[in-house]
Amino acid sequence: MLQQTAATLLLIGFPNAGKSTFFNLLTGGNRKVSNYSGVTVDMGRADIKSDSDGGIKLKLVDLPGIYNLVPASLDEGVTVKALLNLEGKDGAQKVLMLLDWQRIEASMSLALAVKDIVGSDNIAIVINKDDSAEIDPARRSELEKKLGCRVLPLSALNASPKTVEAFIRGLDLSSQVEPVKKLQITKEALEFLPAGDHSARLAVIDDTKSITDLINWYHQKARDVLGSLSRPNDEKSRLTQKIDRIVLNPWLGGIIFAAIFYFIFDAIYSWAGPAMDLAEGVVVGMGDFVGNYLPEGHFKSLIVDGIFGGVGGVVVFLPQIMALFFLLSLLEQSGYVARAAVVTDRIMGVFGLNGKAFLPYMSGFACAIPGIMATRTIPNPRERYATLMTLPLITCSARLPVYILLIGTFVPATTVLGIFNAQTLSFFFLYFLGSIAALVIAKILRLSYFKGETGNFIIDLPLYQRPSVKTAFIQSWKKGKTFLTKAGTIILGLSILIWLLSTFPSANPELLEGKTPEQQAGISLEQSMLGTMGRTIEPVIKPIGMDWKIGVGMLVAFGARELFVSAMGTIYSLGDVDEESTPLRDKLMAETWSDTGAPVFTLATAWAILIFFVFSLQCTSTLAILRRETGGWKIPMIMFTYMGLLAYGGAYIAYNLLS
Repeated sequence: MLQQTAATLLLIGFPNAGKSTFFNLLTGGNRKVSNYSGVTVDMGRADIKSDSDGGIKLKLVDLPGIYNLVPASLDEGVTVKALLNLEGKDGAQKVLMLLDWQRIEASMSLALAVKDIVGSDNIAIVINKDDSAEIDPARRSELEKKLGCRVLPLSALNASPKTVEAFIRGLDLSSQVEPVKKLQITKEALEFLPAGDHSARLAVIDDTKSITDLINWYHQKARDVLGSLSRPNDEKSRLTQKIDRIVLNPWLGGIIFAAIFYFIFDAIYSWAGPAMDLAEGVVVGMGDFVGNYLPEGHFKSLIVDGIFGGVGGVVVFLPQIMALFFLLSLLEQSGYVARAAVVTDRIMGVFGLNGKAFLPYMSGFACAIPGIMATRTIPNPRERYATLMTLPLITCSARLPVYILLIGTFVPATTVLGIFNAQTLSFFFLYFLGSIAALVIAKILRLSYFKGETGNFIIDLPLYQRPSVKTAFIQSWKKGKTFLTKAGTIILGLSILIWLLSTFPSANPELLEGKTPEQQAGISLEQSMLGTMGRTIEPVIKPIGMDWKIGVGMLVAFGARELFVSAMGTIYSLGDVDEESTPLRDKLMAETWSDTGAPVFTLATAWAILIFFVFSLQCTSTLAILRRETGGWKIPMIMFTYMGLLAYGGAYIAYNLLS
């Protein structure tokens, strides 16, 4: 008989029950943690960290949250599919039901439904958010007798991983989870499950009322099981209700929403601005220091101009990016984001969507990719596609270096109306412009290609929680590390490539005779391969105020938006004949047209570039994920085309209005 070497556990529970926190506690993983539903939209797998030697290897699978076993969206279908093992893969050895002590009756009803499907021998229950240890050993023992399975109360925020691991290893993990009865679902729910004959595990019911009655029956059974168990301390609940009277007010709610995001954008400049200046000084100083010890020639140019000019030009924005994610993490943990979805639901309805679309849009502020994946939580396929096809218009963190560079250089740091910072207002406007464009185009799509009724919006509002500064810092640091990794790989490689294209072939010596050093540097750059490519596209972009150097940066940015800054840093470093390195912002302000001597970068040009970046789809990773989510290249190419036309048209209008 073969000895068992591994066991898999499925983690199932309500949305926002703390599954991702519990998962990270045991695995040391980095699943995103937020105090609102819909964050986990796919299956996460990781090994449970263990100090014990010789024991079986434990693998934990984090599944999207569900309220019942009748899937109403793609993410819920993932959970039901895994629970029933509909694809016939290697199954799990135990189901870990994570219950929310703050919503114990509702989450207990789900646990009872799962227990009926897989049997009490295949399930164990963990009750999370018991922060005050209200479930004492006597109450725990009473629950175990009523449920017929093991129960562990805890708070995932401060629990010991060793205690949880010991609980898991004390379970019987020798057999595979198999359904002991069929799951009753509606015909509509079948579209969220894999195709095939699942009649052995599913019973399709025509009468939806019987499904509703069954769900209600489990709620009543949950009350019977809990019996005289005292409910959680409702002090938090009373405080939440008081705050919600203000935050969810139809008029005050919108003002609070705008004020919060204005504060975040202002903090990016006022808090992280000095740190960016320091980082910029360090990068420039390091470039000078290294350059002083290298002999003149191509190698020195590669190191100083190519690497320090390209990679260093992007790295200086690390403080702002970390500040943005730090503040967003605090906001997400607090429970406000779910309220923001409620506040915006009425506005969303005007554009053919509902508050359910706000959460993917909110994810898009960090990156379009998790936002696109989060559209799986939208049950209505027409609303899902309308959201998905407009989500890249939401300003993501990759645009941040471009915005900060151009706004910080060309928008004066003056006050408007004696209160508002002009740079912060510009930043706020760009985010607002992208968001309103997404909604307007979503409305056009909902009136045409994705015509249909707007679905209802129901959301579970979590209790307000005190955000963890430690968690926010960890989230911020993880994003910072990702940014630095990108700078050390993709951006580094591209900076070297741009340097090669900008340096070779060498200019004809006859063209350089009798020229000043500045003129020689300019001629060498124009005669290079990059210069030839840039001059080819210059007639197309000159009407929107851009020269060939900016055009090259735009082309490079289609790989990833922040590469624009890297390309500018490398190109303008090669054109700089001074021995001392110069910050990129100063180089942009000094750049002139070769034929007129007029500045290339004016306020009009800067805003043309900014508007172009607001609308264009410049991210190959986003295109790849769109192809995966839509099942082909048709929709990604439609999006790439309409956003490109919108970007060029918007840039043309901005340039001509401000010239």
